Amino acid sequence: MSDEIDDRLSRRFDDDQDDENETTSEESQNDMNFGQSGAERKSQTSQKAQNIKKEWNVRSFYLDDDLDSDLTTAFKRLDLSLSEADAEVNLKKTRHFYPLIVELGLERLEGMEVTEVTERLEGEDSA
Repeated sequence: MSDEIDDRLSRRFDDDQDDENETTSEESQNDMNFGQSGAERKSQTSQKAQNIKKEWNVRSFYLDDDLDSDLTTAFKRLDLSLSEADAEVNLKKTRHFYPLIVELGLERLEGMEVTEVTERLEGEDSA
């Protein structure tokens, strides 16, 4: 009974409803993964999840109003740019945008020195 309710709620509130219909055969996935880096394979594996709310981990975090507004604006700009470029990606916040933001942030963080991180954090605390 609980699974049925979860499925109904997921269908009703999931902004990624189209994602539930995505399927990829094992053969085509193996062909696509040949010769790709680990990050590219991980990204494609994540993209093939059929129901991300069931298959992915949940993270909650809080943003101040300015950062939240910047995030919303960045999503809208990227979505508009992709649609104007006739890209074949139907950008979804949960499936595409948020993981991209986190992945890019982690890559940038890896390249930063500890002093750069502390300066950035101290600057944010004083703002």
